[in-house]
Amino acid sequence: MTQWHKVLIAMGFSVGVTLVSMLAMAILTGEHIPWPFWAFAAVCPAIISGPVTYILASQAEVNRRLNQQLMATQAVLRAQADIDHLTGTLNRAAFYRQASDYADDAPACVLLADIDHFKAINDLHGHAAGDHALRLVARTLQAALRPNDLLGRVGGEEFAVLLAAMPEELGIVIAERARSAIAGLEVATADGTPVVLSISIGVAPLETGDSLEQALAQADAAMYAAKRGGRNRVRAAG
Repeated sequence: MTQWHKVLIAMGFSVGVTLVSMLAMAILTGEHIPWPFWAFAAVCPAIISGPVTYILASQAEVNRRLNQQLMATQAVLRAQADIDHLTGTLNRAAFYRQASDYADDAPACVLLADIDHFKAINDLHGHAAGDHALRLVARTLQAALRPNDLLGRVGGEEFAVLLAAMPEELGIVIAERARSAIAGLEVATADGTPVVLSISIGVAPLETGDSLEQALAQADAAMYAAKRGGRNRVRAAG
């Protein structure tokens, strides 16, 4: 309903109420009401109610639009608060919060991936090269996952993955696919020397009754076992 529709309805209602009231008074008192009074009674309510209704309807429309804009802005801010702005993945807090909701959908699987020799990349080639490596690894990991899987940057060069409703055996296959896709990727540096990337990944099951923290701790231990085993490899917990 447009503002003008609201104005016309309000004018018609106010005029109708006034005329009905005058008619009732004339019937009850038996007095004759001259026609100028009828005309006056019809015009005055319309003159008063029309502008007032238009102002109120206009303000209501402004309030409605402002409320829509506020809700849209709040939704954007909530989404931005969950994102790691360097890599575009979930940040640590958002990953833990969303992944905890998946714990009831066990069996699931968690991965913990760490970029090999990342400190050396930063120290020797600068943070720009390190940032490029983080973005490249995040993009490649995301491409290896399903739409309903979760990926988050949970540390400086560390990424966590939750594979929803997936047993550990298939989780190892996904982890190996991601590791293979990243192995050999190169990051350009300021001096023109390419840096070859690789990652080490730990895999752990998330069974019914297990906490997310327990599963990630197991994946973390498996990831460090992969580091000790020579890096650029996948290790399963246990």
